[in-house]
This record gives sequence, C-alpha cells and structure tokens, in this order.
Amino acid sequence: MKHSSIFLIFLFITNISAYLNILFYVPTLSHSHISFNSKLAEVLASHGHRVTVLLSQVDDTLLIDNATDYTVLRKKVGVPRGHLRRVLWSNPGPYEDSSPLNPHIFYKLLKVSRTFVTACENMAFDEMFLESLMEQKFDVGLVEQYDACGFGIFKSIGIESTVWLSATAIYRPQAEAMGVYLPYSYVPELFAHFSDKMSFIQKVINVLIGQATSFVLDIFVQGFQSRIFGFNQNLASISKESSAVLINSVPFFDYSMPMSHQFSNIGGITVDKKGVKKLDPYWQSVADSSGFILVSFGGIARTVDMTGSMQKIFFDSFKKFPHITFIVKYESIANVSMPENVILTPWIPQLPLMAHKNYKTIITHGGWSSILETTMHSKPMILMPLFADHAKNSKVAESKGVAVLLDKMRLSQRRVVHAINTILTNPRYASYFNLVA
Repeated sequence: MKHSSIFLIFLFITNISAYLNILFYVPTLSHSHISFNSKLAEVLASHGHRVTVLLSQVDDTLLIDNATDYTVLRKKVGVPRGHLRRVLWSNPGPYEDSSPLNPHIFYKLLKVSRTFVTACENMAFDEMFLESLMEQKFDVGLVEQYDACGFGIFKSIGIESTVWLSATAIYRPQAEAMGVYLPYSYVPELFAHFSDKMSFIQKVINVLIGQATSFVLDIFVQGFQSRIFGFNQNLASISKESSAVLINSVPFFDYSMPMSHQFSNIGGITVDKKGVKKLDPYWQSVADSSGFILVSFGGIARTVDMTGSMQKIFFDSFKKFPHITFIVKYESIANVSMPENVILTPWIPQLPLMAHKNYKTIITHGGWSSILETTMHSKPMILMPLFADHAKNSKVAESKGVAVLLDKMRLSQRRVVHAINTILTNPRYASYFNLVA
C-alpha cells in the first residue's frame, strides 16, 4: 500500500503520465537517512521510473552498496575525510550530556551547518558537473529536510517539480513551509526531550528549542546557501513550492498534530519483512539456543566508546540474566572480559534476528529506523536516547506502552536490570504492542 501511494504521488506532480526521470539529492549524514532514500529509489525504480541518487559526500565513509536498479553518483564536496564525524561525535560525545540546553550542542549545530554550506558551495560552483546533470533532463527532484542545497541544485539544472523528504518524523520548518503550524503547547520539537504533555516550563523550553533550531536552519543553512545560488527567490521560498512531503512516520505512532493533504506518511518502508535474509549457520545456532536480546546503539555511536563505568553497568546487568543471550554490537573485542551469556560482534544481522521466535527485545538508542524495525516485528524495546531526535522518538514509544526508557546521565545497574525485567515479565507491553504493530 505504501508503494502504491508513492507511485500515485509521482503520477500527479507533473503534467505527464509517462515514466519519470527522477533525481535524489542525498547528503551522506547517516546510515538511516541513506537507507530511507535508497529504499525510496528502489521502489520508484521498480515501478519503471529512471532514478539517479546524487550522494553529496559530507561523510565519504557512508555509501550505497549493491544498487542495481538505479544509478548512484558520488560527488566529493570539499569536506575533509572524517570531519563531519568528528564534529558530530565529540564535545559532547554521544554518551555525554546532549541536552538541547547544553550550549555545546548549539555550537555543534553551527559547525554542522557550516559543513553543509561548504558542500553546497563545492557542488554549486562545479559548472561542468551541473551541466552534466542538466543534460539528463530530470523531471522530478527529491531532497531531505535538513539541507536546502538540493532545491538550489534542482533549480539550477531546470527541475521544476520537487518532493520534500523526511527520514524522521515531520520537522517543524518543513511543516510551516507547507503552511501547517505545529503548536508548541502540545507538539514537542524533534530535538526536545518531552512528550505531548508538557509542564509550563517545558513548553517554554520547547519554544526556545524550536526557535534556536529554526534560526540555525534559516540563517546558517538556507540563508548562506541562498547566497551561493543568487536566485531572485531564496531557498526557503523555493522549498514552499514542493508538491508533497514524504514522511518516514506512522500517524498512530506519533503525537497528535495538524496535518496536510500534501503530507504522505510512509513509515516502515525501509523494513522489508518479506525480503529478510536467512541467518547463516552461526547466527542460526545462536538464535535457536535460547531467548536473546540485541544491544546496538546505531551505525555511528560505537558501544566501545562508552566510558568504562557505563560498559560495566551494562555487562554486570546482563550477568543477572543467565538464561538470556545478549548479542552486543561491539567494535573491538581486544582485552574485554565478558559474562558467558554475552556475545560481542562488530556487526549484527539485526532484521533476520528480529524475525526469529526467540528474539525478546532490543536495547538501543531511539533512532527512528530502529524503533520502526522493532515495531514491525511486534516486540517492545528498551531505549537509551543519545542525541538529536532520539529523546522525542523514545518518548513516543514510551507513551504508546511499547518501550522502557533509560537515562544515560542517570544510568545504574539497578535501572538496567529493572528495565530488562519489566520487558521480560510484564505482559502489558506485549498486549499494548498488539494495538500498534
């Protein structure tokens, strides 16, 4: 059904009904964002459209592998290797205080914004590259919410029809650009640590977070990028002409908020339960042997980078459940002593393991992709939000009765053990999950 709705959108955003020539503009910000874009590209290509994905390599370690149905263009954009990761994952790091009220977070947003502006300059000033794109005569351009440069590129090469993407829940500046106001009083900001039931102080903080993030986007991203192109319109105005917004969300698995006929929720498109690969013999034997819990904090935040005390809290807690196997994504196994029921691995075949009957839950960071994957497999989760939208995502899952939350700044063995016990023994989580899965 999701695939059909996407196809219909692309039939109506242009004046033609033939197959379209589609360009994605995708900065390589994270695995989850790339996965969302590549899955959309795959779906559109499967319906006969000609699809090209332009990767703006702000992080050149993140790529699309094994793309056979569509074309991938990789464009170096003048960002030094490892720069974006150093900006994102230091001062503070993912396991340190990443509250929006921490001034270091605001400074980090400014540095990330500068990276996107640098990338945009390199792309926009490469006239030969833009001419090569123009020669392909694209019909439609798709771009994500956090980098307006795509709108400038599309206009430069003659693309008139655009679709806005959101790999997360809807982002306030996106909604407002499309004429939908999201009240601060009951719609928490994407980066806020609140539910939809906020105290007066929390509402004030919610407003401040919204104004600060909008300021960074309007002035330091869209503002500077608009000057690069020098159009009569700024990029914010151009973005308002988008035909639709495709959102990686599910309405009943989010807080109530105003919507628009231009919003299309396609949450779960990256989770292909029918196409899940089989486990290899090793992982099959692990999964068959006992109930198991997955432990992973995403594709960028490394478990090995946790402080020694935080790692000890988790591993000592796991020791309390000898009948459960804990499969931990851990990037180095040198000189690490583990309880017998803990398996350390640099890579986890997450989706195939989630499909196994012995899968119990996942301890993870609250990334939207991980939450949707777990939701689609009808299992509750233990969430320890790290940064960005993780806290808001985790609050949504908690409010729906399908998650227990851990606070990384107040972590203790007692709290971890209690969270695991709650998921394993309290039947209400399974019953609540049946309502939203």
